[in-house]
Amino acid sequence: MQNFDLKGKNAFVIGGTGGIGLEVARMLRESGAEVTVAGRHQLKNAQGIDWVHVDFDLGASELARDDVKCLLEKCDILIFTYGPFIQKSLHETTPDDWLKMAVDDYALPGIAVSSVLPGMMERKFGRIILFGGTRTFQINPYRTNAAYAGAKTGISVIIKSISAEYRKHGVTCNGIFPGFTRNPPDDSVSVDEKSIALQVMNLVCSSDLNGVLMNVDCGWNPVS
Repeated sequence: MQNFDLKGKNAFVIGGTGGIGLEVARMLRESGAEVTVAGRHQLKNAQGIDWVHVDFDLGASELARDDVKCLLEKCDILIFTYGPFIQKSLHETTPDDWLKMAVDDYALPGIAVSSVLPGMMERKFGRIILFGGTRTFQINPYRTNAAYAGAKTGISVIIKSISAEYRKHGVTCNGIFPGFTRNPPDDSVSVDEKSIALQVMNLVCSSDLNGVLMNVDCGWNPVS
């Protein structure tokens, strides 16, 4: 971690109160960044990391709160790990399911990105990491999670658009597409949450990596 120097940078991890998000928040803090995480669950034993409660079920209104808007406006590093999963066949997917996936897994990351970009442009520095789903870096068929995977596939459009348009302002945007996570891994295709967090840090700390869609899935393939 001594190679990662983020002193003086403000990091905001949305969905950072557990799992991969919390591992990323810890590494950011160890690298010197001022870190705030947003999530439903109160932080425990996360020394030096601030916490703001966000009820994601309320949708976009939560990101429009004054305290959250302030965090987004001063954000130098945005990590958006929140992304609920629904596993249903298409004929079982309800209108509410479709709306939830569209809002939570595509619109909310987009709203957060639109909120942080003006400040990053002004400061001539920004790092944005968005999370896709397993193998959603390209169009694939999905038997039981098409609503989720479709929204997550759209994340790649946001990533590529930011990397193309805002690089001239010192802003990079990259994507992580994790596989099945276990901590620690318990089979050949599960990934350690800390390993995923380390790849996030590599992307955050490099100005050369921009528009990367990184699979961290041990080479998992649905047909293997």
